[in-house]
Amino acid sequence: MALILDTRFLIAHSFPKSREEREKIRNFLLKISKDSLIIPSVVVIEFIKITGLTIGLETAKIRLRLWIGSGVEVAPIDKDTAFLAGEIAFQHKGIPIADVIIGALAKRFKATVVTDDPHFTILNLKTLWYN
Repeated sequence: MALILDTRFLIAHSFPKSREEREKIRNFLLKISKDSLIIPSVVVIEFIKITGLTIGLETAKIRLRLWIGSGVEVAPIDKDTAFLAGEIAFQHKGIPIADVIIGALAKRFKATVVTDDPHFTILNLKTLWYN
């Protein structure tokens, strides 16, 4: 199964709120270790922007490179994804563009989005969270 990692998951993984949450995330990652993991390029942008403020630009980039080094694929926004995202954005005007792009990739890859963001439910996508 293909899983798309949303920004919310990468942030939760980077900054667990408790030992219990860290353990839940670790167990979740063990459970999905055989799945194909994808980070949309827009998530790379969001993660660097958000976490760079807390841990610094270079550390944020290193954390993403560790994911990539472990075999996680970064999916670009190609023309087919862009057109599909445009259609989704047209139909769902209140959904943020980043979520629309992530949703388009999820549809193209027939993937589940690892997130707790309700926007993906509105887009009729399968979601999964570590809890």
